[in-house]
Amino acid sequence: NIPASIEGKQPARLADGEFVIPADVVSGIGNGSTGAGADELYKLLDRVRLARTGSDKQGREIKAEKYLPT
Repeated sequence: NIPASIEGKQPARLADGEFVIPADVVSGIGNGSTGAGADELYKLLDRVRLARTGSDKQGREIKAEKYLPT
């Protein structure tokens, strides 16, 4: 976990490989609307997951040790 904060006040934690997109960028994607920008980003997530796994849902958690060699 990577410690972070929201506006220096509220603690937040991110995992390695996760990132935060600033609100002004989300708004820019949505042509001035953060809601519309967020909708577009969720569509992006769905398209990537669908292309990679055949489903727009996040993969379920697995027990990795079950599949790793002993």
